[in-house]
Amino acid sequence: MSLGALTSLAAVRDTRAPTKQDVGKSTAAPGAAAEPASLTDILISQVPTELVAPYTAVTAAIVGAVAKPSTAVPNPDQLAAWRWLAFAILIVATAALVWEGKNRKAPGGAFPLLEITGAVIAATGWAFALPGSPLTPYLHGVALTLTPLIVAFGAVAAAAFTASALQGARKSAAPQGVDQEAKAGSDPPPSAAGEAAG
Repeated sequence: MSLGALTSLAAVRDTRAPTKQDVGKSTAAPGAAAEPASLTDILISQVPTELVAPYTAVTAAIVGAVAKPSTAVPNPDQLAAWRWLAFAILIVATAALVWEGKNRKAPGGAFPLLEITGAVIAATGWAFALPGSPLTPYLHGVALTLTPLIVAFGAVAAAAFTASALQGARKSAAPQGVDQEAKAGSDPPPSAAGEAAG
């Protein structure tokens, strides 16, 4: 759901600020004004649940494949390369799917840099907060407990910052001719004004 919501949010930000409907947090009531998406709505939509769920399963399988320490092998291979490979796939897939989804929903619009950044931050926070994260083979003692918590907290803070920025339309959201058309619609053309006066 969240990649779909995030790509919808990215598509509508080309023209306007996102609403709760855009991030899948409400349905359209006939005749009711659309409610703006809250910081929490957008923060939740940044977590790429379609990818972090299988990533969690893969990480659990990698951790399960690590051999138990023995007297012959007191420090078994922690499969760090496999952990980093799974993490790289998570990050690349997250960025690619947000970009592709936004491009499919709003072709030719602005590149969704902020949306991709938010999704990548959320995915990174999720990956490093897991007990079998790519950082685990390098951490020992108290650092093994505290580092994932600090990284997760930092990711939530950074994702909240991007969620706040995602509440509005893009700076370049208004097409070039819109302001001129609006002015033309509100003021009569000079020739029409002259004829009305005459």
